Amino acid sequence: MSLRKLLMSVCLATVCAIPVAAFAQPLHHGCGGGPGGSGGPTPMMMLLRNVNLTADQQTQVHKIMDANFSEARPLMKQLRSIHEQIADQLMSTGTVSSADLAPLQTQENQIRQQLDQQMLATALKIRGVLTPAQLAKAADLHTKMKALHSQMEALTGENGPPPPPTE
Repeated sequence: MSLRKLLMSVCLATVCAIPVAAFAQPLHHGCGGGPGGSGGPTPMMMLLRNVNLTADQQTQVHKIMDANFSEARPLMKQLRSIHEQIADQLMSTGTVSSADLAPLQTQENQIRQQLDQQMLATALKIRGVLTPAQLAKAADLHTKMKALHSQMEALTGENGPPPPPTE
């Protein structure tokens, strides 16, 4: 899969399902996108901006996302630690087998599952703040984004197998 297609898939998936991963960063901490708020607004932030939240809804969403971030932070720290342990083993001079890494992979999968469950719960809480009209507007945006993604795939030809290498 090309990097462009991967990025588009991630962005589309994030916009399409009242994104889960975007909730790792609170709404008012930078613009989202990465640590410290770099990289521009996340698709979730764009979605929430486009449904015209009231001041009260913005406050509620801030509180929900802040609580999620506080809960997610230690799990994200654990993931970083696991990734460092894996990298240390892979970059060591000794032999490393998949059996050596299996316990770390199991821990990583468990933490990711916890994060996914927590983020889904957060997404549902935020969804509960939206009015039926805002949900309809989000659904309309979702439909338009899916159509746009399909058009982009058709234009770039990235929905089929890669072309054979030319020599």
